Amino acid sequence: MVIGVDLNDVLRDFIGRFEEIYNKYDQAIEVDLEKNPMTSFDLINHFPFDGGIDELNYFLYVEASLEIFGLGDESIDHGMTKLNKLNLDLIDEEEHSLMISSRDVNNSIPASLFFLSKQGCKINNVRFSKQPEELWDGVDVLITANPITLANKPEGKVSVKVNTTYNVDCEANYSIDDIIEFTDNEEFRNNIINTNK
Repeated sequence: MVIGVDLNDVLRDFIGRFEEIYNKYDQAIEVDLEKNPMTSFDLINHFPFDGGIDELNYFLYVEASLEIFGLGDESIDHGMTKLNKLNLDLIDEEEHSLMISSRDVNNSIPASLFFLSKQGCKINNVRFSKQPEELWDGVDVLITANPITLANKPEGKVSVKVNTTYNVDCEANYSIDDIIEFTDNEEFRNNIINTNK
């Protein structure tokens, strides 16, 4: 069984870092997600760009990719360390494997690889997709915060939602507050892995 782990807001603090870099680049409207939390994953509604979605995509995937995707912090301290340890345990058991899965394009791909390198990622299966729905390809279980990915769960697969302000209404087979709940709770993890057996 392949367990996919999404990067954004699971291992990497994507939204927090995006807010920081958006405000650094002196946009017309300063975003304060502490005062006005994201209630949806429609980034353009929370991070206004004069040029609309095209300017947002250029900012994310060309202009500021390294700062947003490469230099961001972990979503939770020691998340990658715990995932690396789980990866070694799974390799020893030879029943399951981990895959890092991320929606990245253009400059965000090398930036994400830099993030993984910086965090000391030892998981050898890393895959990038253009669309959030494609994160399901090649995995049986997916840990993600992305509402689009959660809404497009194929039949027979298991979703694990990492709770955020923007995915409160999203359905999932399981939900967690952070990746450490998955890595450190063997009984809970086994329940997830054995869901469809």
